Amino acid sequence: MLLVLVGLSGSGKSFVANILHKEFGFEWIRSDQIRKEMAGLEPTKKVKVGFSEGIYAEDWTKKVYERMLEIAEEKLMQGKSVVLDATFLKKWQRDMVLKKFPKAVFVWITADEEEIIKRLNSREDISDADVEIYLRQKEVFEPPEEAFILDTTKNSGYIRERLKEILERSHS
Repeated sequence: MLLVLVGLSGSGKSFVANILHKEFGFEWIRSDQIRKEMAGLEPTKKVKVGFSEGIYAEDWTKKVYERMLEIAEEKLMQGKSVVLDATFLKKWQRDMVLKKFPKAVFVWITADEEEIIKRLNSREDISDADVEIYLRQKEVFEPPEEAFILDTTKNSGYIRERLKEILERSHS
């Protein structure tokens, strides 16, 4: 099974991916990590560039997503379930996934803006996104047409139950 997490920075994608990895046994493929590996950077190295510039430019993102799909294919062929953790802000990015994996399941990760801003201001992980990037993402985001919705503003018990529900409904 391939689950694709979609959403703005700070919405809780990596939090959800971590739950899927630790509690449901999914292989976690994270764009932040792949992008920095491809750029020859340490995962913890902060990269400050403008929105859609440098290693965050569209051509870079396309290469990162292609690499994520290659890794996903390897893992799926080994019989593993995979979660892709990236913003997938644009329809063409999600279409890349569907072209290779027509049965991919998309989960749109959401949270209240106040919560997202709080998270981004206190964030300490490998992502480089900040509030300014989030606001720019919001301007260009093309919401997925077919996706389960998961609100991470709610408590972790709700999130786990919703994930179980999504996984059950995806198998039917």
